[in-house]
Amino acid sequence: MSTFLSMKIKKIFKIFLKGISSIFLLLLFIIGLFYFPTSIYNFPPEMKFVGDKVYNPYQNISDSVYRANFHAHTVAWKGVTSGHNTEKDVYDGYTNKGYQIAGISNYHNISNYAENLTDLYIPVYEHGYNVLKSHYLVLNAKEVSFFDFPLFQTSSHQQKVIDKIKKKNDLLVIAHPKFGGGRTFENMKNLVNYEFTEVLNHYRTSDEYWDKALSAGRLTWILANDDTHDLRDDFTYRIWNIIYSDQRNRDTIVQNLKKGMNYGVKSFNGTVDNQLLKCTDNGNLSYTFSFKQPVDTTEFIGQDGLIKKIAVNSDTAEYRFLGDDTYIRVVAKNKNSIIYMNPLVRYDGQKIPYCDDLKADENILLTWIFRLILGFLLFILVLLLKRVFY
Repeated sequence: MSTFLSMKIKKIFKIFLKGISSIFLLLLFIIGLFYFPTSIYNFPPEMKFVGDKVYNPYQNISDSVYRANFHAHTVAWKGVTSGHNTEKDVYDGYTNKGYQIAGISNYHNISNYAENLTDLYIPVYEHGYNVLKSHYLVLNAKEVSFFDFPLFQTSSHQQKVIDKIKKKNDLLVIAHPKFGGGRTFENMKNLVNYEFTEVLNHYRTSDEYWDKALSAGRLTWILANDDTHDLRDDFTYRIWNIIYSDQRNRDTIVQNLKKGMNYGVKSFNGTVDNQLLKCTDNGNLSYTFSFKQPVDTTEFIGQDGLIKKIAVNSDTAEYRFLGDDTYIRVVAKNKNSIIYMNPLVRYDGQKIPYCDDLKADENILLTWIFRLILGFLLFILVLLLKRVFY
């Protein structure tokens, strides 16, 4: 009897091991299929902004401003993704707080809830189902892309995703680069063909990642969003964008965003202490930032994220570009809120060095070497699966 039980247990254990092995090998095979489309890229070299002119995105800003949040989640995909409020709740919540633009950015889903409620409807969705949070916001979205690499991602994997999304859509944002381990400083120095960096997000403030990209000659503009998943969270309505536009027109607002005519606000209590009124070109590469109220501390930040100058207790602050300055961005700090501005950058006076104008070239040889090796490994997995099953 004991011998019979022993044989029975061994048989059950063998079946269990066989099942576990089959599942493990099948998962490896499926993951391998996700990575088979990998392309290896040659990235444009790092290049500091140069030129005897400076592009000032605040040179001709309007008196009219629009408050916007582009990153908020609702109940979607039958509750599978994280979201606790309806689309109506989120839209009403933001508009009742004075936001003119209230984006709903569910994962891989373009909400059209607000399309007939406002003339400033801007479609947006969040892209990414990889475990390390290498996510994107797609602004003025036209079509959802489901292309992604679920586990690790090198700069080449991330560039492949960027290029796939951009084939179908208008504006691309690298979301919360400091959050979740999905981005490295090396990624930020390499990646091209996108327009914005979500520097402010309640999960993380990613200004050092932005500086890595700017210092490598990747010019993108700031976005600032709550990224709320539940309106009851304290951080909701604490981070937003201010966009300048002389027309209440969606296309004009989008174009102004593309020109950098915006800034980000991080509030500690939901209120804002200040507003940028203008940035005046004084000649000889000197610029004066004028604010509605005195700023407690105005920081001028340049190449490699270094603080180049600090001004205190004034509603104006001046900076003159030095010989080694490639860009200068301003952070204006008051008691209840901080304003993060887009950089003023050196250029030749002809072509603004936008990151989305840079392209990474696919290295065909390395790409196919990678795919041949992976294809061979997938073939081995098939043989192992066959052996386990039979």
